[in-house]
Amino acid sequence: MEFGQTYNAPMSNFITGTFVNQQTLINAITPGKPQVQTRKSAPSFTLAPPAAERSAAELAAALPAQHRAKMAKVYSDMMPAYHQIERKLGWQANDLSGAITALLAGNYMAMTGTELSDAAVIAASRQLRNSPAIQTMLSQLSPADRRKLYEQCAMLGTFMTLANRTTSQQPADVVAKFRQSARVNLRAVLGDSADRLRFNDNGLELR
Repeated sequence: MEFGQTYNAPMSNFITGTFVNQQTLINAITPGKPQVQTRKSAPSFTLAPPAAERSAAELAAALPAQHRAKMAKVYSDMMPAYHQIERKLGWQANDLSGAITALLAGNYMAMTGTELSDAAVIAASRQLRNSPAIQTMLSQLSPADRRKLYEQCAMLGTFMTLANRTTSQQPADVVAKFRQSARVNLRAVLGDSADRLRFNDNGLELR
């Protein structure tokens, strides 16, 4: 993926202060916070019908004008790839906790230049799914906002995951900007705690 010429700005504006409350997410991944009984499947939330093209266009709106149309198409094309990831990890379709996990995992890998195991990503999604605060937050969104959150988290998480795998083919300065953009994205949802985020086979933690 040729992100060098197009990915020059973070995509964090779509989520900052709108859907995911920073403190709620931080509390959900802080050791010692109470969790509910493990669920095998996601809580059932109603989402509006798919709107990938609109979600992609809004996501790309953070980029310089000359790159928006191209990146909107790239983001829209991420949904089939994300659905493959969803099936591979055993997530139900339209699993909001899974999509948020994809956003965190994709940007974490892009920020750190690492690859995460399926076990770590699955554990992280279970952790969010089992958080009463996260599920309450999601329940308060409208079906349209849930659809936007689901699609934009899935698009950006998948894009960052795939782009991270091309960094060996990119100039060092481009890679540095890419990693910094991933850091800004994570800070949009975790604040300064983003630099302490870690994934392991038990899920997410802040070190």
